[in-house]
Amino acid sequence: MFGFSRKRTQFEQVVEEYNPMLLAYAARLMGNAAAAEDLVQDVFIRLARKWTGAMEPSPAMTLWLRTTLRNLAFDRLRTQQRESSVRNRAARLAPESVGPYRGQGGGRLSEDAARAADALASLSAREREVVVLRVYEQKSYKEISAATGLTVGNVGFILHEAMRKLAERLSTKGGAST
Repeated sequence: MFGFSRKRTQFEQVVEEYNPMLLAYAARLMGNAAAAEDLVQDVFIRLARKWTGAMEPSPAMTLWLRTTLRNLAFDRLRTQQRESSVRNRAARLAPESVGPYRGQGGGRLSEDAARAADALASLSAREREVVVLRVYEQKSYKEISAATGLTVGNVGFILHEAMRKLAERLSTKGGAST
């Protein structure tokens, strides 16, 4: 019984250490706090089930957690895109029966913040991830490369293209050029 209690305490310490960082990363990738919380919880469940190393914070654990989170986020974003596509087709077929959909979340954003969030959401999952890591988390190209598995050169290319798309989208009147 002592062994279980010790492992539980170690796991709780890992959760306490990594939870804020993973929540911030997930929220930026998902664009939704509730989805981010669910995602981080799933990452910790996977950690408890699949991690074979020592249950203590380490660079290897950080990389494993971020990679697992990223992969789960991409899976969920792909699923959301498929579901959105189905909703959009249904809306075209029966527009009077489907109300407007503006996303989830109860808080009000300033108009500029809403435009920036919309512009970020318009990027591909890969572009959004690179922008989030560079702009919000201030990671170096080398750190982004390690976190994503991309080459440093590819990170630079994706970041350049993503920033160009963001600038183009935000410079248009109302930020809604589709």
